[in-house]
Amino acid sequence: MKKIIAGVLVAVLWFAVVITYTAVAMKGDGDEDGHEFTILTVKEETVKDYNTMPVFKALARETGRDVYWTYNTSTQYANNTDPVGINGIDAIYHSGFSNLQLYNYGSRGRIVAIDEYLKYMPNFSKILQDRPDIAEALKSPPTPDAPEGHIYSLPRVEEMGLKAYPNILFLNKAWVEKLIDLNELPAEVGLEKSDLTDGLVLKRSQFKAILQKFNDLDMDGDGSSENEIPLTFVSGNWQGNESDLIASFGVPENVEHKTIVDGKVSFTVENENWFNAVKELNDWYNKKLIRSTAFTQTQDEFLAKGQDGRYGAFYWWEKETVVAKNLQENYIMLQPLVDDATGKQYVGQSNELEIEKGECVILSSCKDKEGLLSYFDKFFEPLYSAQLNYGSIESGAFEKQKEGEKLIPNDDHGAQSADDFRMKNAPYGVVYLTGDVWENHVEMEARAKLRLQRLEEYLKNNSFENVKAIPNLNYTKDELDTLNRYENSLGKNITSWMINKITSSGAPTLSDWQSFLKTNETSIQQVKNVNQKAYDRYVEATTRK
Repeated sequence: MKKIIAGVLVAVLWFAVVITYTAVAMKGDGDEDGHEFTILTVKEETVKDYNTMPVFKALARETGRDVYWTYNTSTQYANNTDPVGINGIDAIYHSGFSNLQLYNYGSRGRIVAIDEYLKYMPNFSKILQDRPDIAEALKSPPTPDAPEGHIYSLPRVEEMGLKAYPNILFLNKAWVEKLIDLNELPAEVGLEKSDLTDGLVLKRSQFKAILQKFNDLDMDGDGSSENEIPLTFVSGNWQGNESDLIASFGVPENVEHKTIVDGKVSFTVENENWFNAVKELNDWYNKKLIRSTAFTQTQDEFLAKGQDGRYGAFYWWEKETVVAKNLQENYIMLQPLVDDATGKQYVGQSNELEIEKGECVILSSCKDKEGLLSYFDKFFEPLYSAQLNYGSIESGAFEKQKEGEKLIPNDDHGAQSADDFRMKNAPYGVVYLTGDVWENHVEMEARAKLRLQRLEEYLKNNSFENVKAIPNLNYTKDELDTLNRYENSLGKNITSWMINKITSSGAPTLSDWQSFLKTNETSIQQVKNVNQKAYDRYVEATTRK
């Protein structure tokens, strides 16, 4: 959820209230007094009041549970150092708790061990039985009363096969056609207009030469060659980031710079090809092929600027979200760039998980834990999961369902984009959407099917054969403490060094990189060691079961 909800400015009065940990947050329409349950959720003001959403009204009718939703914006929630301490709430939806937070709150008895109430949750119990990987992912470190660990949160499970490959490269075909008409297309590129179709293969040097022309010429025809944006992305974002541009140098990059190679947890920054990529991108930056905004913009700013077709090329997982409908034909999808040195194409895999823990926690102060958990158990049913994820049937998210047939998404929301519609009408959060659900109960959105088709045709076959994404891992308490000590600071150090070297006026040297690795050697080894132990346990546990 943290990827979906954008931060907003916090009112000074609210901030003061939050710091005292006494207020419940923004209220929905109505009054929470006298309701059976009050749930705090993280929601921006543009999203409709959960209390008025048809899906929650339907859940109330079916379960007989009286639930009242109260709100924090993401910024308000982030400023609260102890959200479990907020008075008058029974649960936190979109809690976003880390592994360490779940363990600390759980082991201190402040949130509920959900595994102790499974007899009230038939849907969730069946999921844990049928999917040992999900059960393993949700467990916290062992405690004396639970040698295998407790489950302290309800998950979000949305399996579509998309998150592993969140970066597709799109090229402005109309601008390339203009270069051909002007006889300005670089000789080494050698394209004809008939070549400009989805799946076009370019060497990295050819792509760079095209971007240089995009920068030097007045491509948008407004009389200035200063406002063209040759290549852009959202650095460090979960999708549409620079990882696959770096991966084209032969290193299995992702935004965490961490992956599994031949069964071993590895940091990409230790690979000399990673340094070579940073050095080359420094040249791209100084030639204005990449602008500084690529490293500072939010995804909302990126999407807003792309609507009028001002990008020469961009990374995102679909062009349909980035570019206005009338300009989408101007862009084609490229295959992963060909490495000039090896003649090979490479694409990394992200560690974005389709099983996300920490979506919802139940507070120990809740007076009817069994009742509230039985209410949340309905969220895992296909009909409710679909509406929670996309919007209710009544809101127009789906076509009217025929008896015994699949739920069909409504892909036409008029002038509103599918993303805008979902942001307003879908609460997201606790859902269970897997292959069985897509096959038997809910039809995928057309745009999701198109992304999958693009991945199958042009990206997946360029994955590193010996590389795997890091799955949901279970850590011991000592391991969590080690990660808490080293991992966040290491991630910040890597990001800071990489962006600083790409955007500096001079190219980084080999000794710069070696010095950087030496400075961070202890952190790298500590994080690798912890993750390796956890990964080995994960492999053993999931194989055994």
